[in-house]
Amino acid sequence: MKTIPYTLVLLLSLLFVVKVKAQTPKVLAGPMNGYAEYSEALIWIQTSCVKQLSIKYKKTNETNWSQKDLELDGTCNAQNNKIILTNLAFGSTYEYQILLNKKIIFKPDYPFQFKTKSLWEWRTPAPDFKFMFGSCLYINDSAYDRPGKPYGQGTDILNAMTNTPVDFMIWLGDNTYMREADYASASGIDYRYQHTRSEKNLQAFLAKTHHYATWDDHDYGDNDGNESYDLKAHTRKTFVDYWGNKTFGENNIGVYSSFKYNDAAFFLLDDRTFRSESDIDESKASKTQLGATQLNWLKNNLKHSRAPFKFVCVGGQVLNKHTDKESFNLYQKERKELLQFIVDQKISGVVFISGDRHHTEILTDSSYMNELGYPFIDITSSPLSSGVSNVLETEEANNPQRIPGTLVVANNFCTINISGTKKGQRLLDINCLDKNGKVLWTHQIHEKQLKSKYK
Repeated sequence: MKTIPYTLVLLLSLLFVVKVKAQTPKVLAGPMNGYAEYSEALIWIQTSCVKQLSIKYKKTNETNWSQKDLELDGTCNAQNNKIILTNLAFGSTYEYQILLNKKIIFKPDYPFQFKTKSLWEWRTPAPDFKFMFGSCLYINDSAYDRPGKPYGQGTDILNAMTNTPVDFMIWLGDNTYMREADYASASGIDYRYQHTRSEKNLQAFLAKTHHYATWDDHDYGDNDGNESYDLKAHTRKTFVDYWGNKTFGENNIGVYSSFKYNDAAFFLLDDRTFRSESDIDESKASKTQLGATQLNWLKNNLKHSRAPFKFVCVGGQVLNKHTDKESFNLYQKERKELLQFIVDQKISGVVFISGDRHHTEILTDSSYMNELGYPFIDITSSPLSSGVSNVLETEEANNPQRIPGTLVVANNFCTINISGTKKGQRLLDINCLDKNGKVLWTHQIHEKQLKSKYK
């Protein structure tokens, strides 16, 4: 009888150990809390080599756990997973655990929690709540970045965001930055999204609060990209795979969506999928940023909403009349159509929230004041971690539309706290915070300051 040489046995043993190690189930990114409703919530998590992904969850003040399982194919490529938990209690805080293949518990050094919405309508005054928003998250990657000084300014700001209590976060676009080598191919798009989402300082923030998102050019395609981008179907698929909104566009086109939270409505616009080239001469040819279908969707939603606050969230600025940068100022006919619709339909409570510009400011437009009864407001929040703009070196440094004291040319994020126990007397408390969580400025808007005088 022949014996197997010792060296061969050792080699086979090593190969087995390497294979087992390579196939160890693991979490690559997340978990992230997506949308939350009264009785359900979505959890996103990216895994590798997992055949069964499970979430054990319970109300924080109870002892009995429930469990939801998701059967996977075990592939060792990055796999994006969404689990929707249902039949939850209204207005409750839940804690949860992640199980891989029934037994491996993923336990980082931060808690996993989510909250369901309170059923307050016809019962109590609208509950107070607070949300965060920002844009332009750039994570350095030297092999792909342009030569010279890194454009990303570090990700410590994500720690400050994690330590700022809010009910949810709105990502206003450029949530990841695709470089030339990324948006040229589907595999490049996949790589950039995965690289950004796996950023270490991002993980606790993803698990800390709920997240809603729309995109702008850098997470859609090439710089200043428009409807002609040839891989937009793939970037849409990737965006949908990585974010936890309840819906994305209509008929599998676009990523625009809406949601409600207490007495506020939020409309997240898609300024890329239907976008005409911004350099087209508008006096000689028609052009659009939102497209007829999306614009009609927005109009109907604004008119239908009974919320006293209606936040229209979009990648680029809406009201700025003093810029030649990407914004609605390059689509003035469409902007006028939207604003005039709000005026004609006497819609109260509209506030625009925007990103992209690599500086933060609040702009106003009082040109419709006599017709509507209140000025339009556009709160721009940018950037989170990318380089800042040169606005101080341009004519925009003294933009007459800007509310004095609100210009910030540094990495920052913003929050809005909505409070007040009496109907019709709610207050918006807007704060801009720096990368360390220090408040840079505060601005308040009373509900009555956003009322159409005809209603």
